[in-house]
Amino acid sequence: MIRRVHPALLATAAIPCLAGLLAASTSPISTSASVPFLTGLPAYQDGAASAASSQEVTDILDERLTAIQGMDAAAIWSEASRVAGLVGDEFGATFDAVVDEKLGQKSLGAKDILFLATVRLTGENVDHAKIAMRVSEVLKSKDADLVGAATEFLGSMAREISDRDTRKDVAKELLASAENPEGDAKLRVAAAVATNKLGNSPQITAARRVLRSFLASSDPNLRAMGALGFAEISPVEDVDGVEDELDRLAELPGENGRLARAYLEQLRSTRFFESTMRRLREDDSERRLGSDIPQDLERIETMIDVIQKYHLDGSEAKRSDLLEAALQGMLSSLDRHSSFFTPEEYEKFEQNLEAEYGGIGAYVQNDPDDGIFTITRPIYSGPAYEAGLSTDDKIVRIDDWPTIGEETDEIIKRLKGKPGTDVKLYIWRRDMDPTLIDRPTEDMITVIKRAQISIPSVHRELLPGDIGLVELQSFTRGAAIDIASALRDLEQETKGGKLNGVILDLRNNTGGLLDEAAKVSDLFLPKGEVVVRTESRIAESKVFKTQLDEFIPSDTPVAVLINRFSASASEIVSGALQDYGRATLIGQRSFGKGSVQNLLRMPNENDDEYIDENRNHRRDNWENITRDWDGDGEFDFAPRIKLTIERYRLPLGRSIHRELDEEGNIKSLGGLSPDIEVEARRRETWRLREMRRIQDTRVLRKWVLEKFEGNQEEFKKLAFCDFDNPDLYPGFDELYDSLDTTLTRDDVRFLLRIEVRRRVQDTRGSAFPLGDFAEDLQLQAAIENILEKKGTSIQDIPEYAGTFDDRTPLGDAMAEAAPPARRSADEVERAMALIAAAEADGLSKARADELREILKQKN
Repeated sequence: MIRRVHPALLATAAIPCLAGLLAASTSPISTSASVPFLTGLPAYQDGAASAASSQEVTDILDERLTAIQGMDAAAIWSEASRVAGLVGDEFGATFDAVVDEKLGQKSLGAKDILFLATVRLTGENVDHAKIAMRVSEVLKSKDADLVGAATEFLGSMAREISDRDTRKDVAKELLASAENPEGDAKLRVAAAVATNKLGNSPQITAARRVLRSFLASSDPNLRAMGALGFAEISPVEDVDGVEDELDRLAELPGENGRLARAYLEQLRSTRFFESTMRRLREDDSERRLGSDIPQDLERIETMIDVIQKYHLDGSEAKRSDLLEAALQGMLSSLDRHSSFFTPEEYEKFEQNLEAEYGGIGAYVQNDPDDGIFTITRPIYSGPAYEAGLSTDDKIVRIDDWPTIGEETDEIIKRLKGKPGTDVKLYIWRRDMDPTLIDRPTEDMITVIKRAQISIPSVHRELLPGDIGLVELQSFTRGAAIDIASALRDLEQETKGGKLNGVILDLRNNTGGLLDEAAKVSDLFLPKGEVVVRTESRIAESKVFKTQLDEFIPSDTPVAVLINRFSASASEIVSGALQDYGRATLIGQRSFGKGSVQNLLRMPNENDDEYIDENRNHRRDNWENITRDWDGDGEFDFAPRIKLTIERYRLPLGRSIHRELDEEGNIKSLGGLSPDIEVEARRRETWRLREMRRIQDTRVLRKWVLEKFEGNQEEFKKLAFCDFDNPDLYPGFDELYDSLDTTLTRDDVRFLLRIEVRRRVQDTRGSAFPLGDFAEDLQLQAAIENILEKKGTSIQDIPEYAGTFDDRTPLGDAMAEAAPPARRSADEVERAMALIAAAEADGLSKARADELREILKQKN
């Protein structure tokens, strides 16, 4: 902004100086100083002019600062604007410098800050962050008029402040004002609105909770404030209840009525515009259906012909594959979540979503070491585990059909079947004669009765301090029931029959069914609360609310773990619990998928037909086919279209959808910002490479298998907590020396514990959650958060005190202050790492071993 002295003032000689101009105002000011006209400064030259002018401006500002002490906030703003408007361009730099100097003084009062900040905003090269931080001091004033002015001032500056730390610090002060239950209601609402404009995601969420509390009040005046606050920061229809309240206000006279009518008129105009655009699109679509489409299809036919004739591999390109690729391209061009499912792709998708099938109940794959079909882990509620099968068992024959060399999908088909039917498996284990793999004997047979298998979506663990950890892998059907069951079991395992806290782990959970997300939220929120609302171009908005009273009492602390792979339904649950202040979000910013997809069967194509024997409205692999459209003897689904039809909004109206431009660049970051940000543990590349090498040798796995029978009870304890102590593992030093590795003893302990936990799962009959409190930094932060809310510390619980990592800068400082012997060991470890990296880049093994031996001798 460039200041300009009004032309009328320049034209007159009746007011020869700035002091005279100010003296012409209605407020008193001393004019004892002789001040030259500020737009010309004819009495001074070069540096002398600057020095003299600075002193005179200082005197004038001091007089103005004295005069405003008797004014209210509105008058202070008016006076500041008038003073700033009298400063000419030539004098502006000096004037700005003096104002900046005064703003830096520590002894300023609230009125001084408001006056000087307003004056400075009209100048050049404004440091908005610095001004905002200064004005935020006024928020601590006991004068409600000044606090209100400062709040409005900061809210109006939001777009000008780019520094994230400043925005966060200013929003922190505003939020404190908004959340103060003893504060003036109008000030609280204004502060919440300003926080929404300036704050980060957790601060915005907290501010919207304040507005929500006003909107939910039984006092009509408070409800009006809440509705108008929401209407100022987001579209009226984004928050449930705002439009109804504005309709009520619009019937009333006065300022609130005028505001409500204006907001509602804006909403109706938006709706009219969207309706008109939708009608135009539909009309355009109808016109194209009647004329252009045949020509467009002809172009696709031409393209297929060109590909098949001229492409290098055109003779092998199937027409059906090219058409499917064209359909996929159309959908993916719309957004990254719309897609085309071939019959085979949809079959897998449908099975993953429903998470049920008839079979033996085991996770399986071909072992990369030997290519043999192997159980990687039994489902502990399934018949395979009940029949005695365990991790690493190899299925070498099914009935009279050898599995060696067969495709995994074909083997799995033979394992699946109608519940209640038997399947005969030949099982080979590592301690058996290898010749039995190809020629299994009768004593290797295990007969398993197939059952209806539900793939577990939930894993649980009772952590020290009676904290329940529940890991949800996917929002499949029944996920909420599974979580409730897990929580009930965890309560029964506690000493007092009650959990001290709950950690819901949604890391790497990419979503699933929308209604399951609402049901999971129901476990933690009171009845009748909005969980999510959808909005669509073609359908009415749907609101999902909690249907039951909360399962977990409101006084039980809850933490939710999220990371960059937590998406969709995970973000609905996390966002709802964050909006209501029911849970603390910990980890990393989530993915940012705020859209809803529907599955549509391809028009004019049908699924094969079958007899639904168990009446579950889905085709099970053992049910008989009654109509096979292509006659291939296999049940085939019709192709599906997964189409984005809706977006959802969280209870406080926010959308977390990540927006991309046409070139794929991020326009809006989206996602949920955690209340406590904690990065996952990171290891150096060389260390990860060496860890993978050690794991690939299977030495640790074989060691655990050999030691397990004689150390089962000890291994169970180590699987739960080993206190980061390698010496607790029997014969660890001998094992470590045999590895000849650059990894530290603790690195090997970490890898060994993974193998121990893998084996212990079978003996205890339940899988460990992926989160391990002894190693997982994000889980450790969640535990600390819950303990803090319960008034305790990790030092009070031995398992935590002995394993938790120091995530504070203090740890780095202590490392720097380590004694020389410790630093020497670190240097040796680093040297070993460099040797490993050089070996990977071409250094001969003999030379590398020689260097390692020298280092060992020196150490």
